Amino acid sequence: MRAVLYLTTLAMLTSGCSTLDQSFRLGAATGAMAGAAATYAAGRAAGGEPKLKDVGIGASIGLGIGLLTSYFVHQSVVEDRESSTRQTEIYFGDLPPSPFVIPNSNKRGGR
Repeated sequence: MRAVLYLTTLAMLTSGCSTLDQSFRLGAATGAMAGAAATYAAGRAAGGEPKLKDVGIGASIGLGIGLLTSYFVHQSVVEDRESSTRQTEIYFGDLPPSPFVIPNSNKRGGR
């Protein structure tokens, strides 16, 4: 059981997604695994054998939380990327504001 918790934590910390679809897949998978593992561990800690129905409910709650979290994290990453592409990098001239400003044109997509 500890291996599942360690693998879930490792998956959440080491992976990143460039598209919203990939973020949703990762969030759903890690959320469902974490929810099922937490429900199973809580059932075992209470001294009983966890029921499959309870573990399923925990997995579906974790899936929902994982989807919501992945959406908000992905949106913040998109906003960070957009704000970093609006910044200027090179200034020609001694005193700002310079009429010779070349904006950073980072046209790469996140796909």
